[in-house]
Amino acid sequence: MNVRILLLLLIMLIIPAHAQETINEEQLLLNGYVDSSGKVLLTGYATPESLSYMPFLNGTQHTFDNSTNQLYAMTDMLTSKSADTWSLNFSLDGYYSDYSVTFYLPPGSEITKFEIQPELNYQFQVREDSLTLSIEGYRVISPWIKMDYKLPADVPGQSKSPVTSLLSVSLIIILVAGVIFAFYRRRVKRITVNPEKRESQNQENPEEKGHQDQEIKVIPDTKPQTKEIHSTGEMQKVIDTLSDKEKAIVGLLLRNGGSVTQADIRYETGIPKSSLTGIINALNRRKILKKREYGRTNIIELSEWFLSEKELK
Repeated sequence: MNVRILLLLLIMLIIPAHAQETINEEQLLLNGYVDSSGKVLLTGYATPESLSYMPFLNGTQHTFDNSTNQLYAMTDMLTSKSADTWSLNFSLDGYYSDYSVTFYLPPGSEITKFEIQPELNYQFQVREDSLTLSIEGYRVISPWIKMDYKLPADVPGQSKSPVTSLLSVSLIIILVAGVIFAFYRRRVKRITVNPEKRESQNQENPEEKGHQDQEIKVIPDTKPQTKEIHSTGEMQKVIDTLSDKEKAIVGLLLRNGGSVTQADIRYETGIPKSSLTGIINALNRRKILKKREYGRTNIIELSEWFLSEKELK
């Protein structure tokens, strides 16, 4: 009898541990636009596997681009109404290494009740009379958000199809413009060459120099030389606790003197934009790095705490 009990206990311990090892990491970056009729327009990025954890997509109009991982969906399954109070419930299954969701509520909305998974971070903001809820998490399991809100007295609860249609068309235009912009950026990057490499090519083929100079505009490299930062023993202890993507970002910062743009991180490491923001925010929360706005991108810098014992070559 004692042997059977011991075997059962071993099975109970082994199965959960094995299940935890086989959990797939998913990534999610979504914006949800809620209208006065309770419909939610979701746009953003998700991994193909995470779609199976979104039951509200079943029976709703949605599209997913497997090449870019872009999701576009319109659903009324996330909200419900009782009397004059609306409820929004956004609950997912699965394990998410990067989780970032932002909801834009109708203008004048008033939150009457709010609950969220303790592992998630959130922030309320008012932008152009629209109440915005931003939620972020890193390495979370089955994240969930529940809130009740009321609309202004002069906003009816009936569906506003013209507004919804206009919003849908506008977002489609934005998505198309984003694809065109990304294609343009890639093309510009391809035709931009290093002056030293270009000069060596011209010396090897002097007869083609004049023709090539007309086709390709050489952009001089004016970036100042930066000193690489040597990681100390204390730094390495922190680095050893990071994931592979986190190590790639910190390593790039060390090689570039502790400061680089977020756009350069994306190009150098190959980390998708949909997950890069979540990783940077997680490192920021751990005080390993900090970020500040710089034009249309962000400057990412190693924190003073992390560099407290830095050594320069």
